[in-house]
Amino acid sequence: MQFTELTIEEFDQFTRDHFSHFTQTKENYLLKVAQGVETYLVGVKDDGSVRAACLVTLTPMMKVFKYAYGNRGPVMDYSDKQVFDVFFHGLHQFLKPKKVMHVRIDPYEVIKERNHDGEVIKDRGNRYIFDYFKDQGFRHDGFTTGFDPVIQIRWHSVLDLKGKDPKTILDDMDSLRKRNIKKAQKHGLHVRYLELDEIDIFRKFMRDTSEKKAFVDRDDAYYISRKQHFGDNVIIPLVYVNLDEYTASIAKDRDALLQNMEKANKDLEKDPENQKAAKKIANLGDQLKNIEDKLAEGEALRETHGEELPIASAYYFITPHEVVYLAGGSDNEFRHFAGSYLIQWHMINYALEQGIDLYNFYGISGDFTEEAEDYGVIQFKRGFNAKVFEYAGDFTRPVNVPAYRAYQALTKLRDRIGR
Repeated sequence: MQFTELTIEEFDQFTRDHFSHFTQTKENYLLKVAQGVETYLVGVKDDGSVRAACLVTLTPMMKVFKYAYGNRGPVMDYSDKQVFDVFFHGLHQFLKPKKVMHVRIDPYEVIKERNHDGEVIKDRGNRYIFDYFKDQGFRHDGFTTGFDPVIQIRWHSVLDLKGKDPKTILDDMDSLRKRNIKKAQKHGLHVRYLELDEIDIFRKFMRDTSEKKAFVDRDDAYYISRKQHFGDNVIIPLVYVNLDEYTASIAKDRDALLQNMEKANKDLEKDPENQKAAKKIANLGDQLKNIEDKLAEGEALRETHGEELPIASAYYFITPHEVVYLAGGSDNEFRHFAGSYLIQWHMINYALEQGIDLYNFYGISGDFTEEAEDYGVIQFKRGFNAKVFEYAGDFTRPVNVPAYRAYQALTKLRDRIGR
């Protein structure tokens, strides 16, 4: 058993066959190389068979040294200590002559499953991971919460699809999710996928949403470059309203309501003391006003926007192991069409059709109080009956110990004097 560099073909096959994050893929390797990032595919082989694989990037720092990062890697069976030790001993020796100061690893390993109140529903029983890293000279960087521009989010909201069908999944959602999905399907909403030359449509929704909700979005280059290199493994669904279908659907609802009102009026004529019929007429009158307002809105939008009205879009990474909802945005003016709900439902069904077992709503803060900065997002994801995956976190190991100590001391000094 030995640590070695892997070919693209070896790396690709292993990461397809074993659970891995979208950053540990052939497509991401080709992207990094195209961007001029110093990137290696390394792993462990035993008698010609790959037992571990990892995409590692090296980034310049302090003009002389480099920082190594195995983003959501390595891909391996972490319970196999022999493979673990061979990989990390070999990685250390591999990085030494490359002027690497330190290496950071954030394994894609779940330690606990929780509900969206933060309560533990399952302990994965893999705390040995922390001991294994410690034995290899790594320091754990803490059980972090919140969002960081550099460190990967330690909490994901995930829907397990294994062995389930659309009806079961829909039945398990809360009433708001069910209602909005059914409403979107009924009232002329459709989904199509944006191509690379249409990505500005998605970016507009993201800019509008980030301004409204005051969060920092990734830049255009991030989304464009991933779509270029991941190809069909990046999907950008767009939800639009067919306004002719929408107004026809609303008109049908109105006609049915008028029939009910006519029947209730006849009942009241037969028996003027029929309080039940009187209340029904009043209630139907309120519903009719609401429907007529919707019909007028649909007709006005048809005049302004034509037949199709784009209302929401999202960005997904697809691997053999999971469908990852990275980001999404919508037009706040048209949120009542429930376009974001239809996107989620469409992509959940996409995962089912492709035989992919996990639908990953992606990052949450890990703060489950009402004061959480993403409290609304957490409630949105909770409603789909997702659960929370808590990951092990980040581990750091010095490669050049004297240089790393000097770097830490300099960083502390800068923090102290505010520079």
